[in-house]
Amino acid sequence: MTTHVEAGTLAELADGTLSEAAAVQVRSHLSQCRSCMAAYADAVRYRAAWLAEPDGFSLDSGMRRLATDPADLARTAAGAARVHPVRRGVVLSVATATAVLAIWASVSRHSDQTPSLSFPLPPGIQEATERSSSTGLILPGAEAHANDVRPEQRAGSAPGSPELERELRSSIEAYEEGSRGPEAGATAVAALLAAGEIDAARDYARECLRRYPDDVRLLVLGADAHYRSSDLGGAEALLRSARKHAPRDPVVALDLALVLRQAGKGDESRAILEHVSRSRLAPLASRAKRELAQPARH
Repeated sequence: MTTHVEAGTLAELADGTLSEAAAVQVRSHLSQCRSCMAAYADAVRYRAAWLAEPDGFSLDSGMRRLATDPADLARTAAGAARVHPVRRGVVLSVATATAVLAIWASVSRHSDQTPSLSFPLPPGIQEATERSSSTGLILPGAEAHANDVRPEQRAGSAPGSPELERELRSSIEAYEEGSRGPEAGATAVAALLAAGEIDAARDYARECLRRYPDDVRLLVLGADAHYRSSDLGGAEALLRSARKHAPRDPVVALDLALVLRQAGKGDESRAILEHVSRSRLAPLASRAKRELAQPARH
């Protein structure tokens, strides 16, 4: 019995969010399975239609339930099995198409509205991260503050403050004495950046990236350490790698544009900024527009 590709996987392939290894396998299957190829063609058409008119794809309660409750889809398929074969094919096609549409709409809406980089940080580190993101590169978890007017420095979380020192020690200890997972590493790097320990942040990021070279949070944080050290080449390399792994993330795109602008690569920077300026994430769009209004660097 032939095993067909799931509707959600086809939607991810159409969206370009499927991993390269999985995409190779799916494409190989599509080259031999007319049924799955037809479903994939539908997914591609839904993608094009959604990009042209997103508001036309608002999910009513029935479609939303179908997209999130496999039991509903199973009941639809079971009901189809009791009807005439021709009608059964029609019903199943409609059920599959609806599921693909609903999944695709959900994936597409979140791809440009909810960056995947955010992770919890202690309050002092979070505040410092937000503060630096209003003028420098936008760091994980500070997307909403990308276009803030730089706030006054509060004593409670200023570099060298007891609160930030405690959080820094705790973050380093959690990484050194724990599992050394990517989130613990990212927290340690963010803490070092918040405390102004740029060289140490760069070293920790480099160490963590040897273990987790595809972790976008670590790539962005490492890039910020290079950026603050005026190593624009190192920052650009890390952000290009991050964009390879997260091509739709507007934070990564905006950060790369900022680095390219500093490096004098104005044409590429402007093209990326213009794209981000159309993002549905207002702070990122506003920051991109603000940068576009600045004189070009040569």
